[in-house]
Amino acid sequence: MKLTGLILALSLTAGMAAAQDATTDTETDAASDASATSQDLANGTTFGDWLVACEAISVRDTACRLVQTLTLTDGQTLVSNFITVPSEDGAILIAQVPMGVYLPGGAVYRFAGDEDAEQREMIWQSCQGQVCEAAAPLDTEELAAMDAAGKLLFGYRIRPDADPVVVEVDVTELSEGLDALRAARSQ
Repeated sequence: MKLTGLILALSLTAGMAAAQDATTDTETDAASDASATSQDLANGTTFGDWLVACEAISVRDTACRLVQTLTLTDGQTLVSNFITVPSEDGAILIAQVPMGVYLPGGAVYRFAGDEDAEQREMIWQSCQGQVCEAAAPLDTEELAAMDAAGKLLFGYRIRPDADPVVVEVDVTELSEGLDALRAARSQ
């Protein structure tokens, strides 16, 4: 799966909400509002630290994903960019890191707060432009474990002799966001 250039070019403009007819029944209004929310998921909607990012593929087709970008405090230097795309049986987690990463060192994650937790290996996919990309499939069990943990520690190496770059990734509302993307897609 090659999404390297795709995510960096996403527009983060807000979507337009559909107009609704006014009624005098408060319960009907509340039900209509809830229905519109479940059917229309605006570009730029947040789920914790995850942001809905959509791109038009054609006039009638839009590709949406959840994105979380981690930068240095200067706000300009990329440390890692995470993309999560729903799949039939879970999701795909993609991690993008700056070009120049030491590929044999791997890309790994584990659940924060559990030092004995097994590291999960991600598979390097490609290096293009200014980023290298690793991916891992997430089944429903892995997503449930992420929900329980709330945070991941993701790491990679820049050089063979360098200490690993390790960042904390908030996943507290990841499953909620994926469920919302699936629900919006099925409409």
